[in-house]
Amino acid sequence: MILGLTLICALINHIFLLISLGVGILSLMIFSKILKRVSTFLGLFILFAVTAIAITAFITADWRYALDYFSPFLARFFIIISAGLLFAFTTPPHNFAQSLQQMKFPTAVTFTMGISLRYIPTLAGEAESIFQSLKLRGIKFSKWEVIKNPSYFYRGIIIPLIIRTIKISDEIAIAAESRGFKCDQKRNSLHKISIGKNDVLFLSTLSLIFIIIIFLDKNLLFLSLS
Repeated sequence: MILGLTLICALINHIFLLISLGVGILSLMIFSKILKRVSTFLGLFILFAVTAIAITAFITADWRYALDYFSPFLARFFIIISAGLLFAFTTPPHNFAQSLQQMKFPTAVTFTMGISLRYIPTLAGEAESIFQSLKLRGIKFSKWEVIKNPSYFYRGIIIPLIIRTIKISDEIAIAAESRGFKCDQKRNSLHKISIGKNDVLFLSTLSLIFIIIIFLDKNLLFLSLS
């Protein structure tokens, strides 16, 4: 789904279709009950988008130009980020690692990708812990305060989060070494993952949606040129 959406975003040009894709991914998030968990990431992206448009509009003194210039880029970026978050928060890391292993990926790649996917919810939890610690210290961290004082964001959240990320990464490396982990060894699984009816139905529906979107984009482009 992520690869397909990335390719579709590169192919289509109409902002209406891009917005429709974004709404569809948000609907999947609501159906999967993860929208609340990813709201922090999406909120940061929306803040970045609004800031970029506002700065461009201020420099050029033309809001319409800023919207026309940034909207397609931001819509594509939002779709890819949302698809990645949907995958990360709905896919168990051990299932992902086992599926890569059964597709004959190298063990080093399987281990790295599995750890990366497992770490995304941990990173979200660390960001929430930092945010709560700032609130306990009496620091008001509303969206308006971030806009007025951007330094609050990178000094209060980004820098501590990077430091904590490096520390946890070092702990993971030490834990792997202490257990004698070697990436060149083959690993076995008790339960094998197989493609089921739901997987085939989802892939078929997704492929049909992609074909319809490409068809609509080509016809809308032809009509606009006419």
